Amino acid sequence: MIDTANFIVRRSGRKEGHYYIDYVGLYRAADISKTAGVDMGKLKSIYESNGAIQDTELDIFYFDTIISAQKTISDIFASMKKTKKGRVVMLTEPEIEYIRKALIIDGSGFAGTNNKIKDTIFKKLND
Repeated sequence: MIDTANFIVRRSGRKEGHYYIDYVGLYRAADISKTAGVDMGKLKSIYESNGAIQDTELDIFYFDTIISAQKTISDIFASMKKTKKGRVVMLTEPEIEYIRKALIIDGSGFAGTNNKIKDTIFKKLND
């Protein structure tokens, strides 16, 4: 699962005045393609449509502005399958406990009949 909070636009140390996209230490296009679940051809098209220039030796795309790189991140997210997207949400312990109780109570209507989602939420809340 990928969330936008972990994408960072970094200033290049190799190419003065340029920027690249980093996702938790991944910056090679092939790695981002695999992690995001976006076809490499589609990803390359997204990068190039936002003005990126590829360094084929390192498999890194460089941007001349931070805004172009940020737009690319938005476009990558728009191309991802919903099941690959995530969000970082901070909950207090009382909020987590409230959700747990709602999941446990069958008549609450909170989770409906989708036990797979309910089980996944429990697993995440109990970690």
